[in-house]
Amino acid sequence: MSTRPLPPPPFVPEDPGPWSGVLEVLQRRGGLPGRRRAEPPNGLMISPTPRTSLALEGLEPEPTLAGTGPVRVVTAAREPALRLWTVPGGVAGVSRMVRRSWAVPGLTVTDEERPQEDPAASLSADPVIDTLAEGDLPEAAVLAPGGAYAAVGVLEPPRYNGLAIIRVSDRAIIRYIRFARCAAWSEDGSTLVVGGEWGLLALGHHIPEADSESDSE
Repeated sequence: MSTRPLPPPPFVPEDPGPWSGVLEVLQRRGGLPGRRRAEPPNGLMISPTPRTSLALEGLEPEPTLAGTGPVRVVTAAREPALRLWTVPGGVAGVSRMVRRSWAVPGLTVTDEERPQEDPAASLSADPVIDTLAEGDLPEAAVLAPGGAYAAVGVLEPPRYNGLAIIRVSDRAIIRYIRFARCAAWSEDGSTLVVGGEWGLLALGHHIPEADSESDSE
């Protein structure tokens, strides 16, 4: 039996907009792949707006950071993450019994540790989404470069995990991804890495071609 690691999973690059869900989670609810069923691709799929009293602002009209405007999925990885943070050259994170680092945007594993004590055991519970309206941001919130935006893993009623990209100044939601648990930006803000039990997605800041062409005219 081969011990070679599995290659990165297939993925769908398109951005469905500000309100989405993780495609792999939605597809696997219909049945696991088998010998006669191809592995489903990961990516994002359009989803209803989050159930919250927070302002649903949607994508910024002049975005400068990945996730605050249109994105493209540029890479997917299989390794799970329950928390992520920015490190030089990429992101690092923890899942149950594992601590890893990945290069960005390729999401190749650059370091992996399996300590005796579970590094995920001390993680705080995700806050209920409406509690982001006021007060300090949760400890697990990850600020974007410049500090104007934050990625926060939340609980959405009745029991969904989700990831909210919020504008820190007024706590408006810019983007929401159901079934994601965490995220962190690359050092320059051009890539947002989103994670969960299902793995990772690297979302690259993207200016649609039509917009680029109109700007050049």
